This record gives sequence, structure tokens and C-alpha cells, in this order.
Amino acid sequence: MNMKTLLLYGKDGTRYRAFVHEERIDTSSMDGPGSIQGLKTVRLEDGTPLNYVDDNTFKNPVTGEVLSRNS
Repeated sequence: MNMKTLLLYGKDGTRYRAFVHEERIDTSSMDGPGSIQGLKTVRLEDGTPLNYVDDNTFKNPVTGEVLSRNS
């Protein structure tokens, strides 16, 4: 599993820390073992899941707030 940290900002400038967890799926072929991208989830540090809008924008489904990587 691969994990990275994002700093996201609300419209009012509130800063949030979010974690992106990316699963990898093991594969194999005639060329040997490998992996492909699997499920990607994004959660705030309090565990609240976020919906992916685009690479820089996420939506909190609980509050409806849109969070952006750009302050």
C-alpha cells in the first residue's frame, strides 16, 4: 500500500490534512511479476472520507464542503 499526505483548504482558508491510500494489485504475466493501480481512498485525519472531484479538488460528503489543494 502506498500512502501520501495532502494539505487541503476550505473556501474560508481552513487547512485540513488528508491521507491518500493507494492499493496495488499484484499481477503476473509472461514477462514476470508486476502490479497495477488498485483502489484509491482519501480521508481527512479524523477519518472522514472524501470524494475525489479531480487531482486538486475533493468533496466532504458529510458537510458538502469542497476542499482544494490550492489555498
